[in-house]
Amino acid sequence: MDNMESTHRDDVLMSLNHEIKTYLLEISKWGKLLAIVGYVGMGFLILGGLGVIIGFSFFNSLSDADLPIGIVGIIYILLAVLYYFPINYLYKFSGQIKQGFNTNDQQYITSGFGNLKSLFKFMGIFTIVILSIYALALIVVLPLTMLLIK
Repeated sequence: MDNMESTHRDDVLMSLNHEIKTYLLEISKWGKLLAIVGYVGMGFLILGGLGVIIGFSFFNSLSDADLPIGIVGIIYILLAVLYYFPINYLYKFSGQIKQGFNTNDQQYITSGFGNLKSLFKFMGIFTIVILSIYALALIVVLPLTMLLIK
């Protein structure tokens, strides 16, 4: 009985592994699609940033106003640079998971999960930074608003 129970558990584990493999291969397809769309989005951010910088420097040269609108273009480019890291982690994860299962190579799968870990770590740190900025803005802006109202 004990040997039969062990064989049954191994069969369940094997079917679970096949199911997990299927899920991971599907995740890798969607992840690759999202990463490619992210790379295209980064390109649009960079082009938009350059367009804003060039366009507003041209319009500023025609007018007497000295508007610092070019800063918006620089912010777009910086956002594209910041966006590169999570998109790259996602792309690498997707490719390595697929390659690992296609070649049955544990190292690719391990590297893929390392990139997934890096993606979540980046997003976690980024979220903490953004929430801290929001909190700091509330701490600074709310008292200033109260002072200006009085």
